[in-house]
Amino acid sequence: MSPESPLVSVIIPNYNHARFLGDAIRSVLNQTYRPVEIIVVDDGSTDDSAKVAAAFGDQIRYIYQTNAGLSAARNTGLRASKGELIGVLDADDMYEPNFLETLVAALQADPAADGVYCGYRFVDEADNPLPQIENRPVSPADLYTALLDGNFFVPESVFLRRRVYDEVGFFDESLRACEDWDVWLRAAKKFRLIHSPHILTRHRVLAGSMSTDPLRMLTARLAVLKKHVGAEPASAGDSLLHRAYGRAYLGSCVEYLQYGHPQRSYECFQKMANICPSLLLEVDTYYQLGCGDQPKGHMGDLASLNVRRNSLPLLGMMERLFADASTAHEVKRLQRAARARMFHSLGLLAYGTREFDLARRFFRRAVQNDFKRLFAPSLLSRWVKSLLGERLLERLKALRRR
Repeated sequence: MSPESPLVSVIIPNYNHARFLGDAIRSVLNQTYRPVEIIVVDDGSTDDSAKVAAAFGDQIRYIYQTNAGLSAARNTGLRASKGELIGVLDADDMYEPNFLETLVAALQADPAADGVYCGYRFVDEADNPLPQIENRPVSPADLYTALLDGNFFVPESVFLRRRVYDEVGFFDESLRACEDWDVWLRAAKKFRLIHSPHILTRHRVLAGSMSTDPLRMLTARLAVLKKHVGAEPASAGDSLLHRAYGRAYLGSCVEYLQYGHPQRSYECFQKMANICPSLLLEVDTYYQLGCGDQPKGHMGDLASLNVRRNSLPLLGMMERLFADASTAHEVKRLQRAARARMFHSLGLLAYGTREFDLARRFFRRAVQNDFKRLFAPSLLSRWVKSLLGERLLERLKALRRR
């Protein structure tokens, strides 16, 4: 093994994913980079996982353990691994063939980097591409704070030097979800993690996975935040602590919308507002809620977005928030500004889906709540364009191309 080609360990934790495990293993075997060791940790599967793994013979190392959870399976693989570089690939996900070659090269080009993360595409159970792609570049200095806003990594998109795990510790086996977020936060706080702009992994969306249980996800989010920034604040504020908890409740609000629990969704929305009122003034808050019924893998896909339908629960939650006696006074003072930002954001979404009548209606209501919105460039230009109509816009574009 030459110094230029360090050994990479890829750890594949598996629990009853026999139908996907072969795809995950093959995605590592098909890498354009060598040397690689593949460690499959079977966490007490009762399906044909052992048989699937056995078909690969000595190309992989197979470890069976009594069921102890995802974190414990990953930790078993970490302890057994010998590589200088570590990838963690869940059994239902896949690497693109150039994943290792690209990310090893990124680390070799930047020896001061302790890890690298890449973009990823969502796919369905049959590995068909879904519209959603995540690829968010953040400077290493800002990554910890960005991650406190919410986890935008998936495990297979992160590639770390072994020393990172050695120093920040392994996966927390007491967490039943968000255990990867906890590790990425620890790593980003202490080490320099860089971004690769390439889409190098495929993240499979499965019905019934842990991420489809909003209560489990919320409980885990709050547990992770308590570890990293302290207990949930009892009053409103705009500190890093307040923002982190507010964003956690926003994420759960969206998940409850996705899975049809309006009361729980409102409870999380009010929690978000009462903890960090300033989130009511951010476009991203309403972008997420305006895409609220889009399932994972489709979030933000304008072709399938129904802004009119999605606006109804959001409008209802906003009205209820400001009428609710338990809503903090600091929140109620923001009523007109928050409503203006909401309508502005919904107008932008409606414009993006070419629902021009709806966009104009939302823009008008934004200005009614805050006249200064009229001078916001993103509102004014799109309002004018929506007045022109789609057919005239296409004609103007055609003239510009001549």
